Amino acid sequence: MLLSLFLIDLAAGLYLFLPLVGRRNAGVKFYRLVLITTGVLAFSSAIAVRWNLIPVALTLVVYFVLRYPKRLIYRASATLLAVAYLVSAVYTYQTAIRPPNIGWSIAGALASVALLGSVNLAMLLGHWYLVVRGMPIDPLKRLTHATLITTITRLLLVAIALFFAPAMFRDIFFWMRAGWGLIIPLLLYPMVWGTVRIRSTMAATGILYVEVVAVVIGEVLGGWLGRMVHLPM
Repeated sequence: MLLSLFLIDLAAGLYLFLPLVGRRNAGVKFYRLVLITTGVLAFSSAIAVRWNLIPVALTLVVYFVLRYPKRLIYRASATLLAVAYLVSAVYTYQTAIRPPNIGWSIAGALASVALLGSVNLAMLLGHWYLVVRGMPIDPLKRLTHATLITTITRLLLVAIALFFAPAMFRDIFFWMRAGWGLIIPLLLYPMVWGTVRIRSTMAATGILYVEVVAVVIGEVLGGWLGRMVHLPM
């Protein structure tokens, strides 16, 4: 269940943060790459949670109508896919973590989706600059700022949850989770932003690699700790 939760959160985050990139900037091939990636992640998560097959089906629809960005069929299916990912993330979080009320599930799922999605999509986009020469730097700037905002949001949510589970302060795995998944991304932000600002996309991508590893470790540990205390960690 925890693996399914991680996979659907990552898939949802990658898709939901695509508007910050923009189809005109990255091109249709980048959108197809992200759709294929998210579809595989969602399908893998459906092994434990059958509900997650709905985003997989909608992903196929969006993939095939991607060539018609101005038509209603694309806009409607893209919106439905976004809603399906949000519902799947919250439902899987509720099933895996089992918090005391739905409010914790919504907050925990959205915070994890946002952090995983922004960081991983920024790293993928950094690679795409090697494919599409001359692409505007603004999309990577927006995603870089998004990583900072989502990290701070995740940190605040964990801080609130600690008031209801103070025993976590004595757990060494919590401090590993906080160090890797929350503190390191905050420390890396000035370095990423500095390289993005001077359009050194290769250097930014290298730093984002480290940030992705840190966030993944942090979210995996956070899911495991959350399962024990039934709160977002």
